[in-house]
Amino acid sequence: MQWRNSQGGYGAAAQIVHWFSVLLVGVAWLLGTVGEDLPRGSARELGEQVHVSAGELIAILLIIRIGWRLIDPPPPPEPTPLGSAGDVAAKIVHLALYALLAAVVAFGVATQFADGDSLSLLGITDIASPWIKDKSFAHDMKEIHEALANGLIILATIHASAALVHHFVFRDRTLSRMSPRFSKSG
Repeated sequence: MQWRNSQGGYGAAAQIVHWFSVLLVGVAWLLGTVGEDLPRGSARELGEQVHVSAGELIAILLIIRIGWRLIDPPPPPEPTPLGSAGDVAAKIVHLALYALLAAVVAFGVATQFADGDSLSLLGITDIASPWIKDKSFAHDMKEIHEALANGLIILATIHASAALVHHFVFRDRTLSRMSPRFSKSG
Protein backbone atom coordinates (compact mmCIF):
# COMPACT_ATOMS: atom_id res chain seq x y z
CA MET A 1 0.00 0.00 0.00
CA GLN A 2 1.22 3.48 -0.79
CA TRP A 3 1.52 6.13 1.91
CA ARG A 4 0.03 9.00 -0.07
CA ASN A 5 -3.49 9.39 -1.38
CA SER A 6 -4.24 8.58 -5.01
CA GLN A 7 -7.14 9.31 -7.32
CA GLY A 8 -8.59 5.93 -6.32
CA GLY A 9 -8.30 6.05 -2.55
CA TYR A 10 -6.67 7.14 0.65
CA GLY A 11 -3.08 6.19 1.34
CA ALA A 12 -1.80 4.38 4.40
CA ALA A 13 -0.94 7.60 6.25
CA ALA A 14 -4.50 8.96 6.03
CA GLN A 15 -5.98 5.56 6.90
CA ILE A 16 -3.75 5.09 9.96
CA VAL A 17 -4.58 8.55 11.30
CA HIS A 18 -8.31 8.03 10.59
CA TRP A 19 -8.67 4.62 12.21
CA PHE A 20 -6.41 5.41 15.16
CA SER A 21 -8.53 8.54 15.74
CA VAL A 22 -11.68 6.41 15.64
CA LEU A 23 -10.21 4.06 18.25
CA LEU A 24 -9.08 6.90 20.52
CA VAL A 25 -12.41 8.73 20.28
CA GLY A 26 -14.20 5.50 21.23
CA VAL A 27 -11.91 4.88 24.21
CA ALA A 28 -12.08 8.50 25.40
CA TRP A 29 -15.86 8.65 25.06
CA LEU A 30 -16.38 5.31 26.81
CA LEU A 31 -14.12 6.24 29.72
CA GLY A 32 -15.68 9.69 29.91
CA THR A 33 -19.12 8.11 30.03
CA VAL A 34 -18.46 5.36 32.58
CA GLY A 35 -15.34 6.72 34.32
CA GLU A 36 -17.17 7.95 37.39
CA ASP A 37 -18.73 4.50 37.76
CA LEU A 38 -15.30 2.89 38.12
CA PRO A 39 -14.29 1.95 41.68
CA ARG A 40 -12.69 4.83 43.59
CA GLY A 41 -8.92 4.67 43.77
CA SER A 42 -6.45 3.36 41.26
CA ALA A 43 -9.03 2.07 38.74
CA ARG A 44 -10.76 5.44 38.50
CA GLU A 45 -7.43 7.30 38.41
CA LEU A 46 -6.19 5.04 35.60
CA GLY A 47 -9.44 5.55 33.70
CA GLU A 48 -9.06 9.34 34.03
CA GLN A 49 -5.41 9.18 32.97
CA VAL A 50 -6.24 7.09 29.89
CA HIS A 51 -9.18 9.41 29.07
CA VAL A 52 -6.96 12.52 29.21
CA SER A 53 -4.11 10.85 27.30
CA ALA A 54 -6.53 9.70 24.60
CA GLY A 55 -7.77 13.28 24.29
CA GLU A 56 -4.21 14.55 23.95
CA LEU A 57 -3.45 11.96 21.26
CA ILE A 58 -6.67 12.92 19.46
CA ALA A 59 -5.47 16.55 19.42
CA ILE A 60 -2.07 15.50 18.05
CA LEU A 61 -3.69 13.34 15.37
CA LEU A 62 -6.07 16.16 14.44
CA ILE A 63 -3.12 18.48 13.84
CA ILE A 64 -1.38 15.75 11.81
CA ARG A 65 -4.58 15.04 9.87
CA ILE A 66 -5.15 18.68 8.94
CA GLY A 67 -1.50 19.12 8.00
CA TRP A 68 -1.54 15.94 5.93
CA ARG A 69 -4.69 17.06 4.07
CA LEU A 70 -2.90 20.29 3.15
CA ILE A 71 0.09 18.48 1.62
CA ASP A 72 -1.77 15.40 0.37
CA PRO A 73 -5.36 16.29 -0.63
CA PRO A 74 -8.01 13.57 -0.40
CA PRO A 75 -9.08 11.70 -3.52
CA PRO A 76 -12.04 13.10 -5.43
CA PRO A 77 -15.45 11.94 -4.20
CA GLU A 78 -16.96 8.80 -5.65
CA PRO A 79 -19.84 9.42 -8.05
CA THR A 80 -23.10 8.58 -6.30
CA PRO A 81 -26.83 8.99 -6.90
CA LEU A 82 -26.65 11.95 -4.48
CA GLY A 83 -24.57 13.98 -6.92
CA SER A 84 -22.96 17.26 -5.90
CA ALA A 85 -25.40 17.68 -2.98
CA GLY A 86 -23.94 14.55 -1.43
CA ASP A 87 -20.41 15.87 -1.96
CA VAL A 88 -21.28 19.14 -0.23
CA ALA A 89 -22.94 17.27 2.65
CA ALA A 90 -19.84 15.08 3.05
CA LYS A 91 -17.58 18.15 3.20
CA ILE A 92 -19.81 19.77 5.81
CA VAL A 93 -19.81 16.60 7.93
CA HIS A 94 -16.02 16.30 7.70
CA LEU A 95 -15.55 19.94 8.73
CA ALA A 96 -18.03 19.47 11.59
CA LEU A 97 -16.18 16.35 12.75
CA TYR A 98 -12.87 18.25 12.78
CA ALA A 99 -14.48 21.19 14.63
CA LEU A 100 -16.06 18.88 17.20
CA LEU A 101 -12.79 17.01 17.74
CA ALA A 102 -11.03 20.31 18.45
CA ALA A 103 -13.85 21.65 20.62
CA VAL A 104 -14.15 18.49 22.73
CA VAL A 105 -10.41 18.57 23.44
CA ALA A 106 -10.43 22.31 24.18
CA PHE A 107 -13.32 22.02 26.64
CA GLY A 108 -11.68 18.96 28.20
CA VAL A 109 -8.55 21.00 28.87
CA ALA A 110 -10.69 23.87 30.17
CA THR A 111 -12.46 21.44 32.53
CA GLN A 112 -9.13 20.16 33.84
CA PHE A 113 -7.84 23.70 34.43
CA ALA A 114 -11.12 24.91 35.95
CA ASP A 115 -10.79 22.09 38.48
CA GLY A 116 -7.46 23.69 39.40
CA ASP A 117 -5.62 20.61 38.17
CA SER A 118 -2.50 20.61 36.07
CA LEU A 119 -2.60 18.92 32.68
CA SER A 120 -0.15 16.05 32.28
CA LEU A 121 1.04 15.93 28.68
CA LEU A 122 1.16 12.19 28.03
CA GLY A 123 2.92 11.75 31.38
CA ILE A 124 5.99 13.59 30.05
CA THR A 125 5.47 17.00 31.60
CA ASP A 126 2.75 18.95 33.37
CA ILE A 127 1.15 22.27 32.53
CA ALA A 128 -0.08 24.05 35.63
CA SER A 129 -3.61 25.37 35.60
CA PRO A 130 -3.64 29.06 34.71
CA TRP A 131 -6.84 29.45 36.76
CA ILE A 132 -7.74 29.07 40.38
CA LYS A 133 -10.14 26.26 41.15
CA ASP A 134 -13.72 27.24 40.37
CA LYS A 135 -16.21 24.46 41.04
CA SER A 136 -19.11 26.14 39.20
CA PHE A 137 -16.99 27.02 36.15
CA ALA A 138 -15.55 23.48 36.12
CA HIS A 139 -19.07 22.04 36.20
CA ASP A 140 -20.12 24.23 33.26
CA MET A 141 -17.00 23.31 31.26
CA LYS A 142 -17.58 19.62 31.96
CA GLU A 143 -21.22 19.84 30.84
CA ILE A 144 -20.17 21.49 27.56
CA HIS A 145 -17.33 18.96 27.11
CA GLU A 146 -19.77 16.07 27.59
CA ALA A 147 -22.42 17.56 25.28
CA LEU A 148 -19.86 18.15 22.54
CA ALA A 149 -18.44 14.64 23.01
CA ASN A 150 -21.92 13.15 22.68
CA GLY A 151 -22.51 15.29 19.59
CA LEU A 152 -19.22 14.03 18.16
CA ILE A 153 -20.27 10.41 18.73
CA ILE A 154 -23.66 11.05 17.12
CA LEU A 155 -22.10 12.73 14.08
CA ALA A 156 -19.43 10.03 13.81
CA THR A 157 -22.18 7.39 13.90
CA ILE A 158 -24.01 9.21 11.10
CA HIS A 159 -20.72 9.39 9.17
CA ALA A 160 -20.10 5.67 9.62
CA SER A 161 -23.70 4.84 8.71
CA ALA A 162 -23.38 6.90 5.53
CA ALA A 163 -20.22 4.98 4.63
CA LEU A 164 -22.13 1.72 5.10
CA VAL A 165 -24.99 3.00 2.92
CA HIS A 166 -22.46 3.87 0.24
CA HIS A 167 -20.99 0.40 0.49
CA PHE A 168 -24.14 -1.74 0.71
CA VAL A 169 -26.80 0.38 -1.01
CA PHE A 170 -24.97 2.52 -3.56
CA ARG A 171 -22.28 -0.14 -3.98
CA ASP A 172 -19.59 2.46 -4.59
CA ARG A 173 -16.02 2.60 -3.26
CA THR A 174 -16.51 5.30 -0.60
CA LEU A 175 -15.91 2.93 2.31
CA SER A 176 -13.30 0.74 0.64
CA ARG A 177 -11.18 3.80 -0.19
CA MET A 178 -10.61 4.33 3.56
CA SER A 179 -10.31 0.64 4.41
CA PRO A 180 -6.93 -1.03 4.80
CA ARG A 181 -6.18 -3.66 2.23
CA PHE A 182 -4.84 -6.85 3.68
CA SER A 183 -4.17 -8.61 0.41
CA LYS A 184 -2.19 -7.68 -2.69
CA SER A 185 -5.27 -8.11 -4.87
CA GLY A 186 -7.20 -5.33 -3.02
